Amino acid sequence: MVRVQTVITDSDKNPNIENPSVVQEIQYRHGAMRKREGLTGGIADIANCETKSGFLIDSDAHEYRNYNVVKFASESQRGEYLQKMGKTAVQVESKTADTGERKVFFGHVAKHLITTTNRADDKSLGGEEVVDGWYIDHELPDHSCAPDFVREEPYYVIGTTLVEYPEVAQFHHIGPLPTGLAVRLKVTHKLAATKGGTVGRIITVERTVEELSDSPLSPSIFDLPSGLHENPQLFRRSTPTSR
Repeated sequence: MVRVQTVITDSDKNPNIENPSVVQEIQYRHGAMRKREGLTGGIADIANCETKSGFLIDSDAHEYRNYNVVKFASESQRGEYLQKMGKTAVQVESKTADTGERKVFFGHVAKHLITTTNRADDKSLGGEEVVDGWYIDHELPDHSCAPDFVREEPYYVIGTTLVEYPEVAQFHHIGPLPTGLAVRLKVTHKLAATKGGTVGRIITVERTVEELSDSPLSPSIFDLPSGLHENPQLFRRSTPTSR
């Protein structure tokens, strides 16, 4: 069980959006089963990594719907997609530096790693991302039922918001991959101004693991709660089917 708090701060002060926004959730993992639930709002999802299916749940509305877990494309599959669409990948450069600092979190020694990411083709378009994190050697919650290659490819381990669909990023990475469970993480997105007039902005995401437990879990945690009725349109707009 992992309890996490995430704080998101945006330099674009939109009066209609909470800023900073705070999200708290608990994530469970046991065998092929996964569960993620918010500490407020009654929202949860349960996934079965064997059947590749799950439930999205709104306890406050007493509703749920079925969904299929996200699909991940390997590097070769992304290459096939680009070839089919007649496109070329956006080149992305990333570098991870081990600061040499070590701390103990929840009885585990954490490494302090800092990763910097840029678009290589035209830095004026992309801005920069910096991920400053403390990582321990511990099983991830993995609520997306990710295949093994996801934990080995910079495309997924690092990821980037500097390249947006339908573009596809191709990483050129230097240094160790920042794998493991990030118990403290600060991600700074420095988005560059565009020729179209969009102003530059800075978005900061701070993620903190507040509780980590390896105690046995009751299988009933992953059961669909009783008293819910199915709503096939529940959260329909916010659920991805591929990645």
